[in-house]
Amino acid sequence: MKYSFDFIKFQGCGNDFILKDEMAGPRIPDEHRSKMATFLCDRHFWIGADGILFVESAKGVDGSMRLFEPAGNEADMCGNGLRCVGAFLMQKSAKAEVDVLTRDGIKHVTRVGDEYRADMGFVRTLREDLGNYLAEKGSPKKSMIDFPLELSGEKVRASFVNTGEPHIVIIVENIDLVDVVEMGEEVNRDLRRFPRNVNVNFVQVTGPHDISVRTYERGVFDETAACGTGATACAGVSLLLKLVKPGIVDVRTRGGALRIEMNAHRRAFMTGPALPVYQGKLVVEV
Repeated sequence: MKYSFDFIKFQGCGNDFILKDEMAGPRIPDEHRSKMATFLCDRHFWIGADGILFVESAKGVDGSMRLFEPAGNEADMCGNGLRCVGAFLMQKSAKAEVDVLTRDGIKHVTRVGDEYRADMGFVRTLREDLGNYLAEKGSPKKSMIDFPLELSGEKVRASFVNTGEPHIVIIVENIDLVDVVEMGEEVNRDLRRFPRNVNVNFVQVTGPHDISVRTYERGVFDETAACGTGATACAGVSLLLKLVKPGIVDVRTRGGALRIEMNAHRRAFMTGPALPVYQGKLVVEV
C-alpha cells in the first residue's frame, strides 16, 4: 500500500525523530507504522532517525504521541521525543504549555525561554515498578537501586529503575573508556533476564551537580546522542545514591545538555531543547 508521507524532522540533543502529524487525517495502521520505522529510520538509504513519532488527537489532551523505533517496536516513552512533540503542539496551537498522552500516562510540557520543560513522572525504583521488563521473581517492594549485574565476567555497581522506560544505570570512573555498544549488546543478549530488552546507561560524576551520560537504547540497539528517560534515570539514581548534591542535576550527553530536577516525592522534571530541522514529503510503500 502507498502512503503520502509528510513529515517534520525534529531533534533534541541529537536524539532525532521523524514526526508525522496524524491529528486530523487518516492514521497509518500500526502494522504499517512498524514496517515504516524499520526502513525510514535508516540513515544511509532513507530519512534517518532514532524513531518515528506519530502525533494523534486524543480526548482531554492537546495530543498523543506514539513512537515506533528502528527495530519496528513501539516504545513505552521517550523524553526527548516528548519535548519535540510538545514543541510541535505548541506551535500548532499557539499555546505555551500542552498535555501529551503517552503510553506512560499524560505528560505536561511547558516552554521555558527557548527550551521545553517536561514532567517526566516518578523515578520508580521498586521491583513491582519493573513489570515485565525483568523476568526474575522477587519481593514487589524490593529496592532496585542496588542491582546485581555482571559485565565481561566482572561485577559492577548498577541500579535498575523505571522512568517510563526500563533503565539500567552503571557508575563508571571514565565514561570515554566505555565500549557502550558492546556492553549494551551483552546485557541485551540475556533475554531470559530481560525479555523485552533494556536501556543501559553509563554515568560519570563530574561535579557536585554534574554528570556525564552515555546510553545504549533498546529498540534502536545502538548508542544514541542522547536519551531523555535515560538522563532522568541517571540523575535520579545519582541523587538517590548521594553521588551529587540535592538540586538541579546538569546532565551532559553526547548531543548536548539536559537539566533534571527531582522533588522529595521522586517526581522528575527535564528541561532541554527541541528543534525542527526540516520538512519533507515522500511516497512510502509498505
